[in-house]
Amino acid sequence: MNPKFPALLLSSVLLLNACANTGASPSSATQGNPADTRIPYPEPDTQAQIDNLGIQMARLEKQIESLQTRVRQLERRAPAVRTPARTGSGTAVPAEPARTVASDYDNALKHYHSGNYAAAIALLRGADSGGNGSDDARQRMYLLLQSHQRMGNCESVINIGNRFANRFRNSAQASEALFSVGSCQYRMQQQDIARDTWRKLIQIYPDSPAAKRAYGELKKR
Repeated sequence: MNPKFPALLLSSVLLLNACANTGASPSSATQGNPADTRIPYPEPDTQAQIDNLGIQMARLEKQIESLQTRVRQLERRAPAVRTPARTGSGTAVPAEPARTVASDYDNALKHYHSGNYAAAIALLRGADSGGNGSDDARQRMYLLLQSHQRMGNCESVINIGNRFANRFRNSAQASEALFSVGSCQYRMQQQDIARDTWRKLIQIYPDSPAAKRAYGELKKR
């Protein structure tokens, strides 16, 4: 036997085994180690993360802008705020809600009819200027005048009465306000001034019931 034959045979066996291993089916390789066949997903780098954050911020800013636009629309639909009235000195007086004004007047009127004039005056505080000149303001101011008159506060009656007669000169209550002013002036020992007030009342409102009473007061004095 050729001494080189065993070595040659061994080499041939090793070569065949290598070829067999090389020709193994892909399925068997996959079953042996599944992880070897997966395609790795690339991890995002820092720049990609920054870009994603920028996109999210842009979306949030757009949502905020949309909400702000909605808020502005709702504010435009809200009822307009009443312009504050101004007193004779030019000082702004905050306008009160209509319901609060009506409620205060109704409560003050109840106190007036029950004889609690001090409570009525407290509820009508701030009505001595005539407010915005509306009918509600006129009623509040006149009720305040009557309450002070019932309390015997002649200085307040004179001040409010003269102001009322000038502010609401075309109302039916203006003549009554002037008569009250004259009556308080007479009580405060201002007889001549009281007579002038009553003459003014008769001249401006000659057909009013207050003018007839003023005429009677002048005849007695």
